[in-house]
Amino acid sequence: MVRRGARSAIAPESDLSKNSSDGTPTNQRLDPAVTTGLESTGQHALNSLDEDSVAKFANTGAVAMSKCQGLLEHSNDLLDGCSTFFDPVMLAQLDAALAHEFAQRDRARVDEATEAVEAALREGRNTSSLAHLIQCVATARSVATKSLSQATLATEVLLALGGDVSAAGFDPEAVGQLSGAVLHDVIGSLEQTKNALAAAQAHAQALFVAQQRLSQARLGTPKEKVGRGIAHQIALARHESPYRGRQLCELSEVLVREMPYCMRAFSQGQICEYKAGIVARETAFLSLEHRQRVDRSICGDLDGVGLLGNRELAAAARKAAYALDPKAFVKRQEKAAGERYVSLRPAADGMTFLSALIPLKQGVRILATLTRIADGRRATGDERSKGQIMADALMHRLIHHAQCNEGAGTLSDHRGVPEGGYPSSVVQQENKRQEEQLRPNEQLGGMPCPGSRSDLAADQQCTTVDQASISLELVMTDRTLFGSDNEPAILVGYDPIPAPIARDMVLGRGSSPRVWLKRLFTHPRTNQLLAMDSHGRLFPEGMKEFLRLHDQRCQTPYCDAPIREYDHIKAYAAGGATSLDNGQGLCSDCNRAKESPGWFSERSDPPAGVEAGPPRTCVNTPTGHRYISTAPPLPGY
Repeated sequence: MVRRGARSAIAPESDLSKNSSDGTPTNQRLDPAVTTGLESTGQHALNSLDEDSVAKFANTGAVAMSKCQGLLEHSNDLLDGCSTFFDPVMLAQLDAALAHEFAQRDRARVDEATEAVEAALREGRNTSSLAHLIQCVATARSVATKSLSQATLATEVLLALGGDVSAAGFDPEAVGQLSGAVLHDVIGSLEQTKNALAAAQAHAQALFVAQQRLSQARLGTPKEKVGRGIAHQIALARHESPYRGRQLCELSEVLVREMPYCMRAFSQGQICEYKAGIVARETAFLSLEHRQRVDRSICGDLDGVGLLGNRELAAAARKAAYALDPKAFVKRQEKAAGERYVSLRPAADGMTFLSALIPLKQGVRILATLTRIADGRRATGDERSKGQIMADALMHRLIHHAQCNEGAGTLSDHRGVPEGGYPSSVVQQENKRQEEQLRPNEQLGGMPCPGSRSDLAADQQCTTVDQASISLELVMTDRTLFGSDNEPAILVGYDPIPAPIARDMVLGRGSSPRVWLKRLFTHPRTNQLLAMDSHGRLFPEGMKEFLRLHDQRCQTPYCDAPIREYDHIKAYAAGGATSLDNGQGLCSDCNRAKESPGWFSERSDPPAGVEAGPPRTCVNTPTGHRYISTAPPLPGY
């Protein structure tokens, strides 16, 4: 594919087949001496090649087709292996073992409750105490009965599938031979293989597009129509829509032809197709040279790029692209604001998805406003969930918004209010029109209709964006804020944003937002926030704010969820201190998973020879696998 603005290395067809005035092709009217010289030069070039090179050159197509055939055979073998990998009997064995484990545990609780009643009788306890213990026995027996019923059902399912069953209700030997660590390795290996297969698919798509374009050209298809229908073929082969097929075609063309390092990481299974698409999307506005520099800087480190989550990878590509061409980056974001829209998609159970593509600043404010409303309602005892209140508030503000679109093309439409307001004569004329609309409502008690305006000059919120008093945690260096440094700033919980946009958010452009500045002191070499200790078990609000600014999002590897809870890296019960060095921000789901048996986290030192940087946390799983999480660097690092 020839990039926009680049020159093709192939001469136009008219130059290659131009005829002379007598109809003879120009390449046949060359001087005989010149023709002889060309032939001797070509023969000398062929003689200089050894036989293996000539054979390789001549059989390039055969080798490519041989590789295709080999991939097809491997794909068939892999399909056979995957289709026969799962054994439902083994899953039924595990389900039965778990059900009998719960039944045995509940039966032990019944015995413990019965012994407690007998002990109370021997001790001569009062009637109320005995009644409570007897109730506990009844509850334990009810739970044990249900557990035994579920265990019996699990055994029956196992027998129906043809599994072996012992007196325990399952096959302990089969269950004991299954290794969680091996299964974990299988999952990881299959993920890597799946990514490599997707990369081979991208290579095949690029070859397919080129071959089909050539076939269409040889059939006499006009040049401007060459390429039509190719994406549809790929979409059919991949069971995707034509729109998605076109996206996949474009992605494979960019990866194969312009991003060799990203394609290498893709082919070796380090990144998936979606992550490769992230790097391609974030560098789309760059020149070929700059795009390849970003490709090398991010995907050149195979191990490093494989550890990045989706949002981390997008932020890294965006930051690198911004450093190479800040003007184009800012221009792209300004252009993107003109592409805002609202869409509605159907959902299950009579619901819909209402989506809006809007600028980041306003999107954050809308979400913060809805969150503040929901938190306030929940604090007053509202029984609705936080998400329900936010959805209801959004619907109320959109549906019951004061009418401001009557008389399209007049002052009450959404075109905006002129700077400095309307002239007084225009305001009086509009107020008179509004009073006439109010007269029918006076017959209903003199109450004005909802949304009417008695003072046009005082009601401008429906056509202008109000500067809401909502805290936006924006982290930037003092050089970026007060100087001319173009280092990106960080909007906590979101992605880095360009310095000019960050300065406008703080200093304002055509508005006067209220701004609070707070200094964050970092280590001059590692850029790590300075420590602040506490003797309490719970993290105080000040430390939570530091951790939120420091970690920015959940610190579990590959998790990009916002921070919801603050956790001790070394558990408080195990002697861990409530300090910044021992604290981390996690989402609720990851924090709950960390409390499961076999999970633990610890601080990790950087590898030998690597300069100290942001703190690293090692997450250990029950299967013995270790994953390193590194806090994202702050501005100035």
